[in-house]
Amino acid sequence: MLRAAPWVASLLLAGCSGGDGPENPEGAVRLFIAAARTGDRSSVFQRLGPATRARIEALQSTSRRLSGRMMMKTEDFLSVGWAPPAWEPAGTRLLRRDRDSVEVEVYSSTGDRHVLSLAREGREWKIELPGQ
Repeated sequence: MLRAAPWVASLLLAGCSGGDGPENPEGAVRLFIAAARTGDRSSVFQRLGPATRARIEALQSTSRRLSGRMMMKTEDFLSVGWAPPAWEPAGTRLLRRDRDSVEVEVYSSTGDRHVLSLAREGREWKIELPGQ
């Protein structure tokens, strides 16, 4: 099962500047966090980048081969909304931007920081979780 940073599961960024749509990297991060906060695994999965989705789909394929008739959806391999946040975010900041990839920092008012990598998919930015 893939897990995002502990704070991702139950937080919502309110009052942050910038666009809130997936066409904007910081907006994509805010949408991802909002979906995780509500425990909406399907929406979280849709906001993941192609490399992360491919890893989850490989897990799903292996599961199907090993379990026979038991069918699991891709979002069943995500753990969201189960743990309280380690800290509350205060905002986001774009750290690096290339044509097809960006890094966005999520930070708290107490100095906690976490960097998320995003990949462009069409016109939208998608979150790539670290591989394991």
